[in-house]
This record gives sequence, structure tokens and C-alpha cells, in this order.
Amino acid sequence: MVRLFLLSLLAASLLFGSSAREEAQFLGAETNFKRALAKAKAQKKMLVMVVVKENCRWCSKLVHRTMGDPDVKSVLEKHYVTLILDRHDTYPKVFTEDFFPSIFYIDYSTGQSVYENVGFIGKKCFLNDLKGAEATRASLYTKE
Repeated sequence: MVRLFLLSLLAASLLFGSSAREEAQFLGAETNFKRALAKAKAQKKMLVMVVVKENCRWCSKLVHRTMGDPDVKSVLEKHYVTLILDRHDTYPKVFTEDFFPSIFYIDYSTGQSVYENVGFIGKKCFLNDLKGAEATRASLYTKE
């Protein structure tokens, strides 16, 4: 009975969306740009910033289905710093977004986006984007 209730609660949250803080909490992600970039610099990891808007079901699907997938979550935890922000949060406006969710793959040494994507994407595409972002970063900047 408890399982059924929890499953229905999860389904409802995916259907109607939730806030950036709830999404970040689900993933154990950062919620502050400056702190996340400092953490990425200290750990020499690329920063994956996802900009969402409240009650966006596609944003919730990206976080819960794609980024919450055990394979994706494992890669993110080992090799990236993940940041989930609301479109109204404070972060550099150079990371402009017109559609949600917006995903920015940010180089830790320069703080610049090296790769971007928008909208819901599945596991396979997300993992490909991570590889593409790393390849682009490697072609733009000297590895330390």
C-alpha cells in the first residue's frame, strides 16, 4: 500500500513538474552557481548546469528519468559537478535560455559553456552529450 502511494506521488510529480530545489535535492545536485563552479574548479570536473522552470514537466522528466537513471547518475557523480537552477535564480546571463530545460556544459577553468542542449533528452542522448562536451572542451583548452 505504501509503495503504491509513493509510486503515485512520483508519477504526479513527473506529470506536473516541481521546483528547481526539489529537482536538485532528488539528484543531490548543487543549487548555487558560484559554489558549484568553485567545486568544479577544485575537483577539476566539468560543470553540468540545468536551468529549469517551476512546474515544467519536461524539466522533471529530464531530471528524474534521464539524470536519475543509475547509469547516468553514476557518470555524473564520478566525473561532473551537477547544478540545477531555476530560470529566476542568480547565475551569469551569458547562459541565456529560451526553452526549458536548458543544459549547459561548462568548462571549470574558464567558466564558459563548451556545449549546450535544450529540452528533454533521453539517457543515450544525454550520455552522448557528456562525451561531446568533453571532446569539445579537449579541443578548445589544454588539459591540465
